[in-house]
Amino acid sequence: MQLSMWMIANQLANFDIETDIQKDAPIVLRSARRAYATECVHVMPTGNDVLCTGDGGKILIRDIEIEYAFEIIQSIFDTYDAWNADILRSAAHNDFQAIVNDSWHAFHSPIILFNEDFKVLAMTEIPDMDAPDEEWAYIKENGYSSYRAIKSITQDGEWRKHRGKIDAQRFHFPDKKKMSSCISAAVIHDNVRYGRINVLEKDRPLNEGDMQLLSHLARTIAPYLSLYYMKDTNAESYNVFLEMLKGHHTEKRVFETRMAYKQWSQSDTYVVMVIDFQGDRCVMRMCVQQLAAQLPNTELTLLEGHVIAIVNKTRDDYENIRRIIENMVANCDKYLGVSLPFEGLTWVQHYYHQAAAAIQYGICFQNSNPAREGSVFEFYDYAADYLYETASGNDCSQLCACSPDAVSLVRESYRDGNDERSNTLYIYLKNDCSPSRTAQEMHLHKNTLLYRLKKIMDSLQYPTEDKYSRDYLYGSLRLLWLYQLKYPKLLARFCENELDQD
Repeated sequence: MQLSMWMIANQLANFDIETDIQKDAPIVLRSARRAYATECVHVMPTGNDVLCTGDGGKILIRDIEIEYAFEIIQSIFDTYDAWNADILRSAAHNDFQAIVNDSWHAFHSPIILFNEDFKVLAMTEIPDMDAPDEEWAYIKENGYSSYRAIKSITQDGEWRKHRGKIDAQRFHFPDKKKMSSCISAAVIHDNVRYGRINVLEKDRPLNEGDMQLLSHLARTIAPYLSLYYMKDTNAESYNVFLEMLKGHHTEKRVFETRMAYKQWSQSDTYVVMVIDFQGDRCVMRMCVQQLAAQLPNTELTLLEGHVIAIVNKTRDDYENIRRIIENMVANCDKYLGVSLPFEGLTWVQHYYHQAAAAIQYGICFQNSNPAREGSVFEFYDYAADYLYETASGNDCSQLCACSPDAVSLVRESYRDGNDERSNTLYIYLKNDCSPSRTAQEMHLHKNTLLYRLKKIMDSLQYPTEDKYSRDYLYGSLRLLWLYQLKYPKLLARFCENELDQD
C-alpha cells in the first residue's frame, strides 16, 4: 500500500516529531530506505535526531537512534499493508463491523459506516469510550442518523460543492456537544452511491493524512458493497425509493431521512421516466452509469429490465434532464415512457407503472398504425385508455392515473373544505363547455361563471381545446367524485399524500 508523508506522520503521534509537509503531499511512497530512492522515504541521521524525507515533505524525529527510527518507519508501511489486507478480506465477506473495528487502529477516531439511506451498517465499538456527541448517542440508540444531522450536512457549502465526488470532505459544526466535526467520504462504485463513511474528531484534529486514508478506504470497499447489494437478495436496500417502486412497506423515518438528504419535499412536483432495455442488461448498466455521472441529483435505479429516473421538477432543470435522457434513448435505440407529474413520492410506484404502461401503449399504437413514429411516449396521451382498462376495482393506481389538473383541484377542495372550483369545472365539462347551460344548472349569473372559469382555466397545466383532453379531464373529475362517494377514506389518504403506516 502506498503512503503519503501525512499518513506516516499520523502514526508517529507517540514520538517527539517536527513536520514540514505540503498540503497536497502525494500518496506515492512504497517503503523506507537508508539511501535515497524514488517513491521511498529517505531515513538519515542529523545529530541526535533522524530526518525522514519523501515526496511533499519531511519529518524530524527527535532524540532517536537511526536504526530504531528506520525500523519504526518501515513498520508503518508494514502496518498499513496488513490493515489494507484485513480490510479487503473483511469486505469480501461483507463483515462491515470488522472493517470499522480494524480502522480504529488506522485513524484512532470513532468511525461510522452508513448505507445510502443513512442506516448504520457498522460503528466503532470501544467499551470504555464515551459518546463523542449527542448525534453519536442518537445513532447508537436508533440505528439511523438524525434528521437534524442530515439537514446540517446537506446545508453545508462543502457538501454541495463535493456532492457526487469520491474524495473525502470536511464538516465543521458550531455546537460540538451536538455534533462533532468530522471528515466524510461517499462509497461510490460505477457512479452509483452505496453508502458513506464518517470519521469523527475526538481526541485530536483530523488532517490531510486522515482525508487521504478515508478516501482510500471508501474506494477499497466500494466494489464489495456494490456486490453485496446486487447479489444478496436478503440485504437491506441501500435505496428507500427502490423499495417504494417495488411497492414494499417503508418506514416513515427512513423515507424522511432520505428526503432530507436529497433536499426534496413532499410538496415538490415529480415525474418518473422509464427506459425499457428489453432485457439488454449490459447496455442498461452502461447507460445508468453514464446518466448517474451527468445527473447527480436525479434518483436513478434499476428494476425489472428498466432504468428508472425520479426527477424533481420543482428543484431541478427538468427540460435539461429530459434532453439528456432522450438523447441516451435515441443513441441506444430504446423506448422512453414518461409519467404524469405528481406531488410528493407517496404513490411513486403507480407513476412508475404509468411510465412503463406508456411504452406498452405507444408500441401497440405504432404497430396498429405504422405512420406513427417515435420512441418517447407520454402517459398523458394514453391515460384515458388506462383508466378504461383498469376500471374494475378500487386502488390508488386509478387515482394516480387521473388528470393532474383534476387531482390538483380535488386536493385543493379537500384541504380547503370548498369544492367550488372542482365542481364548477366538472359541471362545465358535463354541459359540453356551454356557459349558458352551466350557469343555469349552477344558478349563477353568466358573467360570474365566466370570471370563475377564467381563473380555473388559467390555473390548469394542460390545455382543454382538444376533445381527448376534455374527455380525460371530465372522466377524471367524475372518477374522483365517485371515490368520494364510495371510498372516502382512500380518497382522503390520497389527498393527504401520507405514507401508509399500517
